[in-house]
Amino acid sequence: MPRINLGTCCGSEATNSFPNWWAAGGRGVDTAFDYGKEVSGGTEVELSTAIASTGAPRDSVFITTKIRAGLDIRHLGPLCVGISDDYALNAVRADLAELNVSRVDLVLLHAPCRSDSTNAKLWRGLESALAQNLTRAIGVSNFALPRLRALLSVATVKPSVNQCQMSMANQEDEMLQFCAEQGIVFEAYAAMRGCPFHDAQVQGIASAHNVSVSQVCLRWVLQKGAMMAVGLGENATRMSSYAREDLDLYGFELSADEMTTLSATGKQIGSCAQGY
Repeated sequence: MPRINLGTCCGSEATNSFPNWWAAGGRGVDTAFDYGKEVSGGTEVELSTAIASTGAPRDSVFITTKIRAGLDIRHLGPLCVGISDDYALNAVRADLAELNVSRVDLVLLHAPCRSDSTNAKLWRGLESALAQNLTRAIGVSNFALPRLRALLSVATVKPSVNQCQMSMANQEDEMLQFCAEQGIVFEAYAAMRGCPFHDAQVQGIASAHNVSVSQVCLRWVLQKGAMMAVGLGENATRMSSYAREDLDLYGFELSADEMTTLSATGKQIGSCAQGY
């Protein structure tokens, strides 16, 4: 799994963003069944077309997708009314159909249900998808510590990933530590939403490394031990430069003092799932 992946939610559409991401050297992309439906952004069908337009070989693109789970409005969102054991497996097959692939690299439960027993049902469905070679790995998204611990207590296959909102403004040290102890990858989304572009100290750190403030914010996420999914916005004329900048995070390293200064610009939110 690449440490930096293209996000296609919430204004970062896929039609133009993926070709620019691929051209800049990006090889991972994050999508979901509900993107472009209930949540604005690129649909999986649009992403599939965009990938095909680049001629990218299937085995060169790491595709992460998600099933609605606790976001499925037909089942009353987090209440997950009427979800059965085969819901997740059928949802994975629907993802594959929209993406026009026979297998993805990672499938996540997009959000937890309020019932741990229902989350266990969903997880059994993902374990079946894994056993049937429909995905290379399975994980969760927006799972706070109590939900994640409950799932771990019944899972046959441990989640490979927990994807949560995280930025310098919205920090997740407790979850990062727990995931590291459990051998679970923590993947951040919305990393740029909390980037303090106008903070003089952050600007000074960027200037010292001859990089942009956005690169400092993303490098902070990596050095905290997280992977990430980051979008390119809506302006197609800027996507190429944004993609190059987002992927160019390995030519500098933040010092321990700089990391401390940057962390002090935000706070520990600790929820890992605002609104769920």
